[in-house]
Amino acid sequence: MDKRISNTKQLCEALRVTASEGREKGAELIYCSNGVLNFVLSASNSLDILRLWHRGTNIGFLSKNGLYTPRDAFPHTFPGGMLYTCGLDNIGDREGFPVHGRMHNIPADVREIRADETGIRIVGEIVAASLFGENLRTVRTVETACGSGKVTVTDEIHNDAFREENYCVLYHVNAGYPMIDDGAEIFGDFAESTARTSWAEKHKGDMLRITPPIDNMEETCYFHRMDRPRVGVLNRKLGKKLELRYSGDTLPYLIEWKSMASGDFALGLEPATSWLDGHFSYRTVKAGETVVNRIEIEISDV
Repeated sequence: MDKRISNTKQLCEALRVTASEGREKGAELIYCSNGVLNFVLSASNSLDILRLWHRGTNIGFLSKNGLYTPRDAFPHTFPGGMLYTCGLDNIGDREGFPVHGRMHNIPADVREIRADETGIRIVGEIVAASLFGENLRTVRTVETACGSGKVTVTDEIHNDAFREENYCVLYHVNAGYPMIDDGAEIFGDFAESTARTSWAEKHKGDMLRITPPIDNMEETCYFHRMDRPRVGVLNRKLGKKLELRYSGDTLPYLIEWKSMASGDFALGLEPATSWLDGHFSYRTVKAGETVVNRIEIEISDV
C-alpha cells in the first residue's frame, strides 16, 4: 500500500448505482474511474459501455434517446453508447428478428467488481436462452489498469446446450462529438471496402473523413476487409486518437456506420462475425465449447 494514499478510491473506483428517475429509471449502472478514463457500464444491458470520457473529454456517442429503460422499437430506444453489443441471434435488420438482436437488452448477472491501486475488473454473465432452444452463456470481463487510457472487453461465449448452436456478434463501438468533428480522419489497414447502398457508394470519397453535419443527411455504411484487426479515429484539432483493436480470428469482418446528420452525428466502428443484409451468415459453436472475443478501446493524446 502506498503510504501517500489513505483510500485507493483516490486512484480507481467502481461504484454501482440504480437510476431513480427519468427515462433511465431502474437501470443498474456501474460508474468507473481510473484517473484517466471515466466510463459507465450498464448492468441492465449486458455490461455494455454507455458513456466514456478521456481526461474529461467525451468520446462516445449518446443518442437523443439516451438510456431508455422501457422496451420499445429500436429507433426509439437505441442509446448509441461507447459499446452496444449486437447478437447473438441477429445483427442488422432481418425479418423475424429484433434489430441487432437481443444481447444488449439482457441484464448481466454481475459476479465481480474490483477496484484497487492496480485497476478495475468487472465480470458478469449474460445468458441468452430459450425453452427447447439455445443456451448461450457469455462471461464478460471489463478491465482497465490504473492510469490507463485503455479499456478491454473479453467475452467468453459458452454453449451450455447439448447441440451445436448458431450465433452472431457485432460490437457497435460508437464515437461522438467532440471525438469526431469536421476534419477528423478514420485510419486502419483497409484491404477492400464495399458500400452497403448506392447512396453510400456516391459518398465513398468521404468514407474515411468526418465531414460537417448536414440537416437530414442519410446515413452511410461500408463493409471492410482489413489486413490487420485495428481501426480508429484521429482528431488532430482535438488532439486525441481513438484506436480499436479486436480479435480478428473470431471477428473477421469490420463494418463502418457513419451518420453525419445534424443531431445524429456519429461514427460506428463495428467488428463482427459477419457483414449484413445478403452477406449475413451465422457462425457455429459446438455443444460444450467456448468462443472468445476480445476488443480493446484505447484513447490517447496526440
